[in-house]
Amino acid sequence: MVRRLLLVSVFLFTLPALAATIHNDDSCDVATLPAATLLLPYFEVDVDDFGGDTTLLTITNVTNVDRIARITLWTDRSYPVLSFNIYLTGYDVQAINLFDVIARGLIAPDPGTGTGVTQRGTYSDQNHAIDLTGCNRLPGSLDPVYITRMQSAFRQGVIPALGALFPACNEAGGVHENATGYATIDVVRTCSPHMPTDPRYWTEDIAFDNALTGDYQQVDTRNNYAQGNPLVHIRAIPEGNTLYERRAQPANFDAGFPRTFYSRYQNASEPRFDGRQPLPSAFAARWIEGGTAFFQTSFKIWREGTTGANATCTSYQGEAELPPTETVRFDEAENAVVFRYDNVFPPVVTPQLPPTSLASSEDQNIFPRLPNGAVAGWVYLNLDNCGSGTCDEVASQNWVVTSMRAQERFSTDNDTTALGNGCSPVAPVSEVTTGGGGVIGPAPNTNP
Repeated sequence: MVRRLLLVSVFLFTLPALAATIHNDDSCDVATLPAATLLLPYFEVDVDDFGGDTTLLTITNVTNVDRIARITLWTDRSYPVLSFNIYLTGYDVQAINLFDVIARGLIAPDPGTGTGVTQRGTYSDQNHAIDLTGCNRLPGSLDPVYITRMQSAFRQGVIPALGALFPACNEAGGVHENATGYATIDVVRTCSPHMPTDPRYWTEDIAFDNALTGDYQQVDTRNNYAQGNPLVHIRAIPEGNTLYERRAQPANFDAGFPRTFYSRYQNASEPRFDGRQPLPSAFAARWIEGGTAFFQTSFKIWREGTTGANATCTSYQGEAELPPTETVRFDEAENAVVFRYDNVFPPVVTPQLPPTSLASSEDQNIFPRLPNGAVAGWVYLNLDNCGSGTCDEVASQNWVVTSMRAQERFSTDNDTTALGNGCSPVAPVSEVTTGGGGVIGPAPNTNP
């Protein structure tokens, strides 16, 4: 197994040959299939205790040719903090413990890993569509000053200035006991320090090969809990490692999506250039609380923020509170109670739902409480950012993972059921909230 760390970019906040395009399973429906982007919706790391909470992720190249994967770690307010490249030979796999990265400053520590491109395996072939020129530059460890800055970003939401290239920001994230954020992993065709907020990411780096799969594990040794789940697999449609000049021609490469996963970071004239599938906005999630088995339900919620490529530090303050459109809690006898977040029905307490969070089903500021004391049922989540007044013709993107625990020793994670795909029309406020409202249920199966 060959696993090699390549190039690291820390706190940079700035805003080959041609392969054939293959129209393979073109769809808005997100499934666990080989993808061009992997999303870790939520991570948490106790940087003070190796035996505390940590998040591990694994990336697998399921193709016979080598690939470059760009990993970006973001705060809970979608501020990009750290990016680094991983070189994968054909059929290679790389595991990363985020405790190593955030607490120790080690991207992929020895033994078994290194800092250069090495020999391919027996069944691994050369990928002529990637450029390895810049892939042997930096070591696999970070200087202490960068570790301190990274921990400050993920725990206090504050990044102190470090020279002209690294400006300070006091609104980069929220305050957390543990380091908290989310991660994206993209197939790229070159090694560079660029992040998705940099325009060069889209003209020089990004690739469109659906080649990666991945999973994560959330492990809390101290409390004897662990969960695992596939990462969110987001395909590029149409796929193929096409060059920017050709990919930018809508007649040839526009999948017809109303938006894409990364469209808010792209030039307004090319908002669908990346071709990544958009994510849905409405979900149906099971919940259970209390009882003799001490059931607990939480939701790992990823949400599309409102900041784009040209965001300033103050822009991230608004990411702290992105009210969803509506949440409805049902019990097992079909009784329902609703929270709606807008100027007509303002909540008593503004919900804390930034771009990534871990929300307990017992949090009454997000999930309304049934007066009959029910302990189980399901919740309807319309997480469109329209509740914050940013209503668009298409809904904002979201993802939800249901995390359940019982008897203080059993725990599971599973992707919550989406009630539509990323191309579904905006879900109206439901009839539970207002007379004449929409019916809660599956959205039309929209695919361009």
